[in-house]
Amino acid sequence: MEKLCDLQHFLKGLHKKHKKKGLPSKIKLQVNNIPLCPNPKGCNIPDCAELYTIWTWLPARFAVCQPELLYTSEEHGTSLMTLYSRVESYQPTLIFIKTTTDEVFGAFCSNYWRDRRQSSRKLCYFGTGETFIFTLSPKKKKYEWVGLHEEEIPNTAHMFLAGDNSVLTIGGGHGEAIQLDANLEHCRSQHCDTFDNEPLCSNQDFTCKVVEVYGFH
Repeated sequence: MEKLCDLQHFLKGLHKKHKKKGLPSKIKLQVNNIPLCPNPKGCNIPDCAELYTIWTWLPARFAVCQPELLYTSEEHGTSLMTLYSRVESYQPTLIFIKTTTDEVFGAFCSNYWRDRRQSSRKLCYFGTGETFIFTLSPKKKKYEWVGLHEEEIPNTAHMFLAGDNSVLTIGGGHGEAIQLDANLEHCRSQHCDTFDNEPLCSNQDFTCKVVEVYGFH
């Protein structure tokens, strides 16, 4: 309950900040509907504390929105194509991954996943520098795009999001921060140039226990 109150005060502060900047009045704050405790029906991750942490990391204009569970592997199965079909019309999205060793991490994805089809190339990167990756358990850490903090970065540090029928990739350049295969079984997390991150789980190769994707409204 204390976490819920803290988040409500945090979101109210953001809302006042937006009003002072003259943003459209249609942006409404509905903190009473934020699905903290209990979590939404069908939700396995994140828990209250993890959701609170993520909300402090979001770009301000999305922190006043409501999260909507779009996909959960526990209900919709482990097909990557099913995941795409359920989330690709939403921008942005939050991906949460819990491994079979109960490590939790994920990514805030700035663009529509349908943008993966804009190029004739089989696998082409897209996205913006608002994309970030994070770990939640056993430790909480956010990895932002290196371009936010460094002026000179390699071309490989602009690899945000990519995907095709067989793989979903977040972060690139000498490794992938998150890579999910077609059945969420043989997955990987490595250091990459885009976020200059450590691998997000203790074993770079992992199997997903649960994958959930949220949109905003």
